[in-house]
Amino acid sequence: MNQRENFQAMLNGGRPEFIPYFVELNNLGLMGTNNADQPFFGGVDPFGVNWIATKEGVIPEPNKFMFDDVADWKKYVHFPDIDSLGIDEAAQVELPNFNREEKIVNVFSGVGLFERLATFMGFENTLCSLIEDPESCKEFFEAFAEYKIACHNRFIDVYHPDVITYFDDIATANGLFMSPTVYRDLIKPSHKRIIEAITSRGVIFAQHTCGKCEEIIEDFVEMGARIWTPAQISNDIEGILEKYKGRLIVEGGWDSSGPVSYINASTEDVIAEGERCAKQYGQKGNYIFLPILMNEKGNSILVGDSRLEPLAEAWHKVDKL
Repeated sequence: MNQRENFQAMLNGGRPEFIPYFVELNNLGLMGTNNADQPFFGGVDPFGVNWIATKEGVIPEPNKFMFDDVADWKKYVHFPDIDSLGIDEAAQVELPNFNREEKIVNVFSGVGLFERLATFMGFENTLCSLIEDPESCKEFFEAFAEYKIACHNRFIDVYHPDVITYFDDIATANGLFMSPTVYRDLIKPSHKRIIEAITSRGVIFAQHTCGKCEEIIEDFVEMGARIWTPAQISNDIEGILEKYKGRLIVEGGWDSSGPVSYINASTEDVIAEGERCAKQYGQKGNYIFLPILMNEKGNSILVGDSRLEPLAEAWHKVDKL
């Protein structure tokens, strides 16, 4: 089996021949969300938020908020014309480099509903607003979901992806930013609309949520997510793999907060972590290996790293099922 065929077997609940390695499995479509959501190298996004580039990635300019009362969001938030975002042009640049016969096409969609509100008013104001003015928050999430759906439809029209990975980090390493009840009341209904809009067009939905979010994995599966990424070890990954086999693919498993993810982690330590992931998670049959290696320039998957090649070589010695 090639990467695409092996992934399809896993998606269908069958037994793949080998444990997929994220880097080798995916043709990544990144430029569409760069234009629509988050400029990867810094600058002003279509909503007027200025992003500052760091070696770890880009962040909204600190302490520069668009508003501090969520009830005022309509005064400040102006949704851009989808035609003005250059998504079609982005696809024309990226698509010629894709190998659809061997790999899957995975288009990223950054800055989800909760994340976007935080870019406008900061995390503290956003979290307080969920409690103090839930109606205005829900109204914002519903409106912003419309924007995301429009972007996703354009992504599908021009990229024809197999997967859309939607980013919304709503958890810390210790648990959700909000209670499961608040998530289900205020955010989940709009998440559900986003997921249904994608899956109704025959595209696989992948939910990117870092941190300990195991309390709402059942919600993700119920809404139609088929992939959860990047599963971090603060969650019961083995239990989730067992419980949702045939319904959910778990992508990640890397100890992204431990020494193996420090900038000075040795090649030997990196290889050992890959072997642990293969042994501990890979044999379940619904797991994709995704290493999170940081170096002085940033995330190695995006900027390169001398440790990736020996990691891949070692991985292929242990990736058989």
